[in-house]
Amino acid sequence: MKLTILKANELSQPLKATVQKTGKLGFTAFTATQLNLDADTYVNFYHDEDAPQSPVMVFSKNASEESFKVHKSGLYFSLSTTALFDRLGFNYKAENVICDLKRLPEADEIVGGDAYRLVARPRKAKKIALQ
Repeated sequence: MKLTILKANELSQPLKATVQKTGKLGFTAFTATQLNLDADTYVNFYHDEDAPQSPVMVFSKNASEESFKVHKSGLYFSLSTTALFDRLGFNYKAENVICDLKRLPEADEIVGGDAYRLVARPRKAKKIALQ
């Protein structure tokens, strides 16, 4: 028998980020804590042909030409990703796009770190008040 502990801190709430109307990718405080984000964190994005609007992300402490630097403003962390989301066809200018970060362990070896897929949540239809 092989038993693996189910960790409460991994099941309590999803890791989330928001593509803001400016095109920046902002992280929730919970996500920033779980991913140990700080001003010395960098993010690489990978295009997946099988899921073109759900890029794969890897967080690192190593800067490179390809990486996005995490910016800290007060308690908040974000990335300057406007051009990236324009290229991916995200419609963030109309309203914020809420995304989940799904752990993708099968891609760890390919990206050289802990891989996460950025998955946009479907928008809920707005309810129209009847008068």
